[in-house]
Amino acid sequence: MIFGLSIGLDFIVLGHRLFDAGLGSEYADILDKLRDGDPSPFVKFMGKLLLSCAPFFVIGIILSKSININRISLHTLYRNRLIRAFLGASSLARKPNLFTDFDTSDDLQMHDLRPEKSPIQRTCWCPFLVLNLTLNMVSAKRLAWQERKAVSFTVSPLHCGTGSKTYQTHPESGHTVDRPVGAYRYSAKYGHPRHGLSLGTAMAISGAAANPNMGYHSSPAITFIMTMLNLRSGWWLGNPAKEGQRTYNHEGPQNAIVPLFQETFGLTTDSKEYVHLSEGGHFNNLGLYEMVRRRCRFILVCDAGRDPTFGFEDLGNAVRKIFIDLGIPSRFNNLQTLKPRAREVDNSFAPKRAYHVIGEIDYQSIDPEGGIENGFILYIKPSYHRCESAAIRSYAMANQEFPHQTTANQWFNESQFEAYRSLGFEIMDEILMTSLKEPGSSAPRWKDICTHAVKESRSAAIKQPCWQMVRCSSS
Repeated sequence: MIFGLSIGLDFIVLGHRLFDAGLGSEYADILDKLRDGDPSPFVKFMGKLLLSCAPFFVIGIILSKSININRISLHTLYRNRLIRAFLGASSLARKPNLFTDFDTSDDLQMHDLRPEKSPIQRTCWCPFLVLNLTLNMVSAKRLAWQERKAVSFTVSPLHCGTGSKTYQTHPESGHTVDRPVGAYRYSAKYGHPRHGLSLGTAMAISGAAANPNMGYHSSPAITFIMTMLNLRSGWWLGNPAKEGQRTYNHEGPQNAIVPLFQETFGLTTDSKEYVHLSEGGHFNNLGLYEMVRRRCRFILVCDAGRDPTFGFEDLGNAVRKIFIDLGIPSRFNNLQTLKPRAREVDNSFAPKRAYHVIGEIDYQSIDPEGGIENGFILYIKPSYHRCESAAIRSYAMANQEFPHQTTANQWFNESQFEAYRSLGFEIMDEILMTSLKEPGSSAPRWKDICTHAVKESRSAAIKQPCWQMVRCSSS
């Protein structure tokens, strides 16, 4: 159809096909006259082509004013499937559409998840949700950020924004460096004038791995190709900083051409009215950065990224950026105890090995007189050591890459899903029970944390039906 329209346009404008074998002499005459200093045939020829393109440019400009660039990407499809798979599956009171099986009540608004507004919070403990996103700055002017090309961005029931936003200081202020002051907006207003961002939208942005602008993964060639093929799952929103004073509550840019141009050529930055957001892993795949920024004392990190050789890329990336940006060192002294899967093919059982280590966050190094205590990180690294239960062992023997199979496979079958679920359950059960039985661990506070977690989970199971617990944990 495209070729047919192209040939038809050629006949309407030129009276013949643009590249016709019989017209080679005509084009040669035009070039000869252009060399002789007579550009009139060439100008006439190009004028017809440009004149024929003018209506399409006009139509494109008009449509760009009325079409939200966020609505014509893969993000909407991805978001709908996430909402249906996780949020919709957790609710029993659904009234879905008979054709699509979607229900608008499946999605939740971020600001409705505040503890004081949650009905579940009144009867059992619920986590405070912080979603990890990336604000792409592929064309950042700061030379120190030319590798990362992004900053951290968070969405919570209270605020949406970034703590890495900096403003240039005036020379008369006496400061020699820029001030990192951050930029946040209330979740009830950010991204929509009436109810702000929804959980489904924020969750889809947080998982938007396939995107032209991907933080430190960005490449000019890949960026251009992915945009041309519309392989875009990121999201454009108003800048939460002062540049977006008029746009922070918009659902998207009011003109689609400018952001599409910026996305195509890697010109995204944090100094415009709109910013481009994508998966949090494009800056920090573990979410550890923002937890340390908030001075959390006890952090549990499950490094489920594909890392069959145990190179600890995600952990090293997080620790490095935390120290560079926040000045807070983190120490992991026993990483050598975490071993990748052995490649033996016999059926003998391997000795029991560790799945986790405990790291220390040295908050006192930057505030020794502030009275703040150092924090601890329970770092979990899934692996297979041939000492797991029969169901896990059976699947692992048939799949040599388990539990670090490629994340490109998004269609888990029953046995694969159950193998990963069982492994996760056994790892956490062992950590909790070991901590309860061994009070003299390297971080004694973990005993209190684990005891509290066990008691809360048991009391929640008694007080709440299963579907409410699932919906609470997913939201």
